[in-house]
Amino acid sequence: MLYGLVDANAFYVSCERSFQPRLEDKPVIVLSNHDGCIVARSDEAKALGIKMSKPLFEYKELIEANNVQVFSSNYALYADMSRRLMSTLTHFVDDVEVYSVDEAFILADGYEGIYPSVRGLGESIRQTVAQWLRIPVSVGFGPTKTLAKVANKLAKKQLELTGVCVLDTQEAIDQALDQFPVGDLWGIGGRYTGMLKGNGVETAAQLRDLPDDWIRQFMTVNGLRLVHELRGTPCKMLELSQPAKKSICAEPGFGTLVPDLETLTDALTSHLSRCCEKLRKQDSLCGAVTVYLKTNKFRKTPGNGLPAKPYYKSITVELPHPTNSTPDLLKYAISGLKAIFAFGYNYQKIGVMLTDLVPFDYRQKGVFVEGPNEKMLQLFTVVDRLNRRYGQDKLRLASQQYNPDWPMKQKYLSPRYTTRWEDILEAK
Repeated sequence: MLYGLVDANAFYVSCERSFQPRLEDKPVIVLSNHDGCIVARSDEAKALGIKMSKPLFEYKELIEANNVQVFSSNYALYADMSRRLMSTLTHFVDDVEVYSVDEAFILADGYEGIYPSVRGLGESIRQTVAQWLRIPVSVGFGPTKTLAKVANKLAKKQLELTGVCVLDTQEAIDQALDQFPVGDLWGIGGRYTGMLKGNGVETAAQLRDLPDDWIRQFMTVNGLRLVHELRGTPCKMLELSQPAKKSICAEPGFGTLVPDLETLTDALTSHLSRCCEKLRKQDSLCGAVTVYLKTNKFRKTPGNGLPAKPYYKSITVELPHPTNSTPDLLKYAISGLKAIFAFGYNYQKIGVMLTDLVPFDYRQKGVFVEGPNEKMLQLFTVVDRLNRRYGQDKLRLASQQYNPDWPMKQKYLSPRYTTRWEDILEAK
């Protein structure tokens, strides 16, 4: 069995370049919601020393001095390009697992009569995606998904591989793992990296060769699965249907500082409404809602320039019964917000997270409580259907007031070339 991983290079930047060829070979960055932090960089921007997830203002002088091209996140464009990328892959293989907006696993077995080699399959994918979407992708192949991830990283880093790396022999796998940093492995975070290096494990090959008992003791069963995958035993199968999310979260910032409870409630209503739509879309109910407040940790106090006192507070409210009704959930979320709200702070962000998700069929009355209101469940199914037909939030709760001061700031937004009639490119 041979898995492949197709990964778009700097996907957000590549989407912008796809419609603006003038950006080729120039430093380009893409910003997060409200144009706050850097979430994507071109190789040229990386060479200037621009780091990921850093606030835009920290690089203001560097950006102006080097004419770095700045873009707001254009999610409508990126989502549509992602859909086209995944659709393109189905022209080559039958089994495609959409892993993220810019990554997909494929099953590369059984195509020996169509393509001259596995490498030939990877090169065909690269050439077709580049021609149809003008987006560069890297392709890695391995006998497990973890080894395909390793191969993909090598395809990106080693220019002599020209974007395709195949690890289909034990010799090639050993050579790759001998030099692969253990911290770059899929599923190894900062905590495990520090622990492993503290025990003298620097490379993926050293981790692979550790005893199973040691791995199980210090890295749990997930670490053991990772090691078995490095040894060539598949533990993570291809997931062709998208699994239901185990939690749903929304926390876009305000773009300005908000001190009052009324505006926070307005924002909470909007965020929760969006989460409930996603909850109903995957036919789930929610058993707990978490609300949290944040101030800007980078803010300075006006006058003395000293760091302002930060504030972060969260609260989780368990529901008496699972539901996906927006009014029901909002009632508990607002009570949580009032419990953690403190006067005297200027808030940058309010977030909401739905957890304890269960299938929609899981509706059961308790001994002391009634189940969810069936009429409200049906009502919001109809509301979702109407909003999909006539536009987002055409029907919404009264407490969702649409304050124009806090929706997403997109100062550097590019046209939505593929999803908006007014933005379609014209040939002259």
